[in-house]
Amino acid sequence: MFIEYVYTFVPNKKSMKKISYILSTLFLSVSLIGCYSTKLSQEDMNKFNVKGKEVFYGDKAVAKIGNFEYEYSRGRFQQEVSMVQYSHIYDEMTEKIVKYMASKYPKAKIEVKVIRDDENDQ
Repeated sequence: MFIEYVYTFVPNKKSMKKISYILSTLFLSVSLIGCYSTKLSQEDMNKFNVKGKEVFYGDKAVAKIGNFEYEYSRGRFQQEVSMVQYSHIYDEMTEKIVKYMASKYPKAKIEVKVIRDDENDQ
């Protein structure tokens, strides 16, 4: 004779809250990862160029290239490209500058300094 046991999970409010939290957190994490891109569109890439020590977007200078530094850490050298953005706020252009320079120097650490408004008042 064969006896079969069937376990039925009947969720209570506490377990439903946990399940809901886990599922919403998972959904949000996957959504955010899928939305962020480290690459620029081809249209934006075509608008960028470097003339001398300045980065241009279209015909407007958006940043000045500063030092190229080489850092040694944990047995490895890391190139760093430092820039100063002409805009005084962190905005979409800041991210575009970083993505453009990262495409030009894929193994380098890209740093963009954004001069704050309060520093200009001094």
